[in-house]
Amino acid sequence: MPNPLEEWYLQLPPFTRVYTTGIVVLTLALQMEWVTPFQLFHNNHNTFERGEYWRLFTTFLFLGGFSLDWMLNIYFIVRYCRDLEEGSYLNRPADFVWMIILMCSVLLALSPYLGVPFLGDLLISSLTYMWSRHYSYLFINIMGLFTTSAAYLPWILVAFSSLIENRWPTGDLVAIGIGHVFWFLSEEWPQRAESGGIRLLRAPRILCRAFHQDIGEETVEDHLQDAANEEHVHHTGVFEANPETEVHSEAAGPAESGDNTQEAAVCDKHSNSDTESSVDGHSLSGDEQAGTSAAGHDRLPASLRQRAPYAIPADNHE
Repeated sequence: MPNPLEEWYLQLPPFTRVYTTGIVVLTLALQMEWVTPFQLFHNNHNTFERGEYWRLFTTFLFLGGFSLDWMLNIYFIVRYCRDLEEGSYLNRPADFVWMIILMCSVLLALSPYLGVPFLGDLLISSLTYMWSRHYSYLFINIMGLFTTSAAYLPWILVAFSSLIENRWPTGDLVAIGIGHVFWFLSEEWPQRAESGGIRLLRAPRILCRAFHQDIGEETVEDHLQDAANEEHVHHTGVFEANPETEVHSEAAGPAESGDNTQEAAVCDKHSNSDTESSVDGHSLSGDEQAGTSAAGHDRLPASLRQRAPYAIPADNHE
């Protein structure tokens, strides 16, 4: 039987488990001095010009050495990231991973202007803000000192960080702003009438298939493609006969031959009567011919009446 720690670890959702494992493994490598922080931080020169692309990932995995601050960050990941993945994004794992990818991309793009070489703390701050918006109705206890609404948690953490480190928390404020933008686009915007019910941060189809997420909702590209198809059909006006009907009529057995003969005789009778009326010198107008065809169609047997619409365009061509 698995021990409680192993059972708890296996119950973590996929992204939370992978992210937590990566942080722990990297921290152990640092403690064993297999790697150094200089090999892990991100800047454009080392990452892109020197081709050290692993820095795009290690910059989000580095949280320092084993310390109280490291344990608090691990707690935030396991608690808040897990709540998001198992709660708000329970049936949308691809959307959650896609949001993380976009969030990391924005942080990487802003890192040269923020002067922050390691972005793990900022990613956690953004996820904590999103958790506080999704679960703003909860009340949490801050280190046994006081109880407050979950909506104020990110701002309390920023205040503690600025007091302890004695600096202006520019990076944390930017991370909160990024979290707010992503929360608005993923949760608030689709509920507005002007959005048309389309999620702007909807994961690509290939990512949905990889995570076995139901595509379900239509995207902007789907609406444009449907409109183009409808316009094409309207202009061409091509209507094809159902091939199954043709195959069925060709495969009809001899049991229906007698019925078909009687129906053909009735159809000839009506055709002869229409011909006699025209031979007598009565020239019918277009409306009268349409009325005559409709009246004859009503007098046909039910089985022949189903085939009549396919024959009417041919009579008009004559």
